[in-house]
Amino acid sequence: MRPRRFAAALWGTAALVVLASLTSEAAAAQQGTIAGSVVSADTQEPLAGATITIVGLARGAIAGAEGSYRLTLAPGVYTVRATFLGYSTTEEQVTVVAGQTVDVTFRLEISALAIDEIVAIGARTARTVLESPVPVDVISAVELREAPELEVNQILRTLAPSFNASHQTISDGTDHINPASLRGLGPDQVLVLINGKRRHQSAIVHVNGTFGRGTVGVDLNAIPTAAIKRIEILRDGASAQYGSDAIAGVINIVLKDQTDYTQVNATGGVTGEGDGEQAKADVNYGFRIGERGYFNVTGEFLERRRTDRSDTYTGDIFTSGGATDGTDEAELAARGLTRDDFSMKTGQGQATFGASFFNAAVPLTESSEFYAFGGLTKRQGEATGFFRLPRQEERVVPELFPNGFLPQIHTEIDDGSITAGVRGNRAGWDVDLSVTRGTNGFRFNIENTNNASLGASSPITFDAGKLSFRQTTGNFDAVRLIDTQGELRSLSLVLGGEFRVENYEIEAGDDASWQLGNGGDEAGVDFDTLASGAPKNPGSQVFPGFQPVNEVNRFRNSISAYLGLESEITDKVLIDVGGRFENFSDFGSRVTGKAAARFEVAPDFALRGAVSSGFRAPSLHQIWFNNVSIQFVIDADGNLEPVRVLTANNLAGVTQAFGIPPLDEETSLNISAGFTAIPVPNLSITADFYRIKIDDRIVLTSRFSASDDDIGAQVADILQPFESSGVGEAQFFANAVDTETLGVDVVVSYATDVGEGRLTLTGAANFTDTDVEDINIPQSVADKFAGGDLEAVRSTLFNREEQNRLETALPTEKGVLTAKYSIDRFSITTRGNYYGDVQYKPTN
Repeated sequence: MRPRRFAAALWGTAALVVLASLTSEAAAAQQGTIAGSVVSADTQEPLAGATITIVGLARGAIAGAEGSYRLTLAPGVYTVRATFLGYSTTEEQVTVVAGQTVDVTFRLEISALAIDEIVAIGARTARTVLESPVPVDVISAVELREAPELEVNQILRTLAPSFNASHQTISDGTDHINPASLRGLGPDQVLVLINGKRRHQSAIVHVNGTFGRGTVGVDLNAIPTAAIKRIEILRDGASAQYGSDAIAGVINIVLKDQTDYTQVNATGGVTGEGDGEQAKADVNYGFRIGERGYFNVTGEFLERRRTDRSDTYTGDIFTSGGATDGTDEAELAARGLTRDDFSMKTGQGQATFGASFFNAAVPLTESSEFYAFGGLTKRQGEATGFFRLPRQEERVVPELFPNGFLPQIHTEIDDGSITAGVRGNRAGWDVDLSVTRGTNGFRFNIENTNNASLGASSPITFDAGKLSFRQTTGNFDAVRLIDTQGELRSLSLVLGGEFRVENYEIEAGDDASWQLGNGGDEAGVDFDTLASGAPKNPGSQVFPGFQPVNEVNRFRNSISAYLGLESEITDKVLIDVGGRFENFSDFGSRVTGKAAARFEVAPDFALRGAVSSGFRAPSLHQIWFNNVSIQFVIDADGNLEPVRVLTANNLAGVTQAFGIPPLDEETSLNISAGFTAIPVPNLSITADFYRIKIDDRIVLTSRFSASDDDIGAQVADILQPFESSGVGEAQFFANAVDTETLGVDVVVSYATDVGEGRLTLTGAANFTDTDVEDINIPQSVADKFAGGDLEAVRSTLFNREEQNRLETALPTEKGVLTAKYSIDRFSITTRGNYYGDVQYKPTN
């Protein structure tokens, strides 16, 4: 409790101090004002929504309905920039005098290329996309609406060449949270921000056989697309700027702030196979608060049905060998069934999703404002596992399911977040102080199934427990434009700090979801048995519930500080340098740094590059998650067979008994280099090469099996306390591998007027190759199972199949081609996506 109380007191006191400072009359008297409007140079019409920023500062203003804007600043000389999508950027040098107002009107020329959009990511000062020393993609609200997909993960997969995500199948909770990747790295190696503030992670950790196994990511699909103004994707390491997790890059989702405007959308679709029906309806509305304030609110509802790509089941159904001796066919005919009734459902799960988000700002003084944003979402999902066949008496209660059953996982995912803060200008400093609270809850309800060990008395629905993750973050950010007496175009000092408190919790399911029989009493354990006398499988089939012994409720806190200089030395040379110190209460400290530069070699051609160190702290989930799950593995005959797998928490006694050491942080070195060019008017080209080296990457190990010919006896001996749960294998989180990722991103855009409309052509491609360079085998594991021989346990710790999930489980090549033709309010878009091959490499 002490860290949380300290954090609350720290940020509460700081908020009062900053608020008092920003709202003082004395501070207001020392300010000057820049006011005016932004209009089209061709038509003189006001450009409502245009962005006005100060070069070298983070703050700015949005033009109102009449194109008007207002900025209050400390006295000095500033370069003021105006941008608007579809228009060229314009700058003016303005002298601000205390107590006076300077009128500046910006007249913007129409530009065929939308490359001058201001972004708020990758630096603490505002920059256009092509000015950034590191690659940034910007996806507008219009592009989000035009995408054929309806959820954020799938939209980004379609539009952003370096981003990948896809629905998983037969993977428990992962069916409902799509593991996402940036530049081929894991879901937990990309940081997600909302309006520049850290977004909390999902409560679920991926433990089944999917891409991202062993990782914890952010549920991007919990954010309604209708609430999004734009998405900025920073494709470069940014731990020194934003902290842990930003090894692959950062995704910043900027919420809508539009006012006096109501937008209603309805979208529907179906797959070419006639299933997977989707329907979405949303509404967004905003209104003004005073001259500069706003309140924008979004409501969204999505219904997504299942898809099924299963073939007809051809194996044994009622008896062993029944598929070949004809007995199954006779029994099917007698029962009025077909083999299709016993097929699985491989495909995306069903989802029903509702969300409400808001984004607001209220002016406090001429130079400060209070802001808040957040939202609530609820998702109910349905997915299935492997069919439990009537011949499998150890798994099926024939009195309940004489024809076997297809077990269902019904999930309830509740997500909420709220951010509140104050920002403004004081004595030349742009200051931003905020507190963010985020929560994610993931409940497992198992239906159409049984606990076979309970026999005919078994329920057919179970509450299998709940996972929860909560995060409270306090941020202080400050930017000051340093007067260099004209020696430099701009020089900004950026600094700040962050305090974060995290909480991870596992709640047990009901007793029947995990117990063997009646669980035991004075008369002993009473359970249903096989013909051999052995007990039938305990717990709910497809997903055994979390047990009381699995319950955890763990906290940790971290504190960090960063400092940097961002300088436009001339209009051709830009340099950013910065460093960050971060300390975690559960494993220690880390210092990271970054240097980035951009040099305009010739008009419309610039080189850019960056080098940075990074890190990722082990998540609370990876340290404390533990359960017994059912996973299907390939046996010696090539058949899929279920085994009960123990995932023990990283600090448990059984983990230590296997020789697995405590988790440490991942560390990385990120090097990137590229160029931007406009070789001819209306044509832009960017290409960026990168190398990302990650040491001590946290993964789930391969399974240690009691049936292994070499180490099985030792494994069985260690797992003996879990015999009543039917556990035959175990897996653990470990800093097990070092990887290297090499790749290149290329983006080409061309726009021109055709007839009365505009034609825009865009091509983008990503090529990425990740290699597992080394497997870090703890000597303690080798001593336990191989007499100290490290090589003898290499495949036991991290086998070929697990390496495959890091190297080739995602396409290593991806391309997007888009053509859009617009006339006034009408447009038509055609898009083609190319994905390279995906490989699966089993252990045999």
